Amino acid sequence: MNRRRLKPLVWPVALLIAGGLTALLAEATTRSVETVTLYGMVKLVSDLVLLIGAVWLIFGLVRVARLAKR
Repeated sequence: MNRRRLKPLVWPVALLIAGGLTALLAEATTRSVETVTLYGMVKLVSDLVLLIGAVWLIFGLVRVARLAKR
């Protein structure tokens, strides 16, 4: 498989990794009583980044599948 075919998947995967790391950061903020209020905002951002990455990944997979048929 050519590298150009997989190029549409690079940024969605990067967003999914960033969203996962942000979710880990959100969980780490619950360890301290002073940072519990930060949890809600960080968790919201991580969920949003994961959602955007997942939708973008689906579109990327469809694009890769179309390019593979040609």
